[in-house]
Amino acid sequence: MQLQVRTLYPPRATNKNLLKNAGFEEGPYLFPNTSWGVLIPPNIEDDHSPLPGWMVESLKAVKYIDSDHFSVPQGRRAVELVAGKESAIAQIARTIPGKTYDLTFAVGDASNSCEGSMIVEAFAGKDTIKVPYESKGKGGYKRAVLRFAAVSTRTRIMFLSTFYTMRSDDFASLCGPVLDDVKLLSVRKPRRLM
Repeated sequence: MQLQVRTLYPPRATNKNLLKNAGFEEGPYLFPNTSWGVLIPPNIEDDHSPLPGWMVESLKAVKYIDSDHFSVPQGRRAVELVAGKESAIAQIARTIPGKTYDLTFAVGDASNSCEGSMIVEAFAGKDTIKVPYESKGKGGYKRAVLRFAAVSTRTRIMFLSTFYTMRSDDFASLCGPVLDDVKLLSVRKPRRLM
C-alpha cells in the first residue's frame, strides 16, 4: 500500500529579516507607572546601546516608547525620532553585493500631540528615500519601502527625522515621527517575459 501525501496549502517561501530587533521589542526597561518613555543616549555617551542591534549615531537621543502610553504601529514598542537630523538610529546588516533588497518600515506619530509635517529619511548603503507623514497628533502610521542593490558585504541602514517638531500642547517638548516594524528582505530577481 502506497501512502499519498497531500498538502492543503502550498508551501510558503520563508524570507528572513536580516535586521536584529527590527520591531524594537527588546530595549531598556520601561517603568509601568511612567508615561514619558525612555531617552536612549547616543553612542558617543555610551559604548553599549540599550537597544540591542541598533546604534544611536547622532548628537541627540532617541525616545523609546511603549504601546501602553503611546500609539505604536506594530507590537508593544517603537522608537520616536525626537531631535531632527541630530537623532539618527542605525544598524549594519550583512548583504551580498549586487543582490536586491527591500527595506520596509512604518512611519507614524505617537498620539502625543505631535502635529504637523514630518519626514523620515531612510538610508541603505548609497540609496535613500524621504517618507513624508502628515501628523494630526492622534496616532496612525503608513508603510514605506526602499528597494536597493547592495554594493558591499555590509550595508549600513540608517533612519533620521528631517525636521524638529514640538508638541502642540507643550512648546518646550521635542517630538517627532515614530519608527517601527523595520524589515530588510532579499528580493528575488523578477523573471523576464519573452
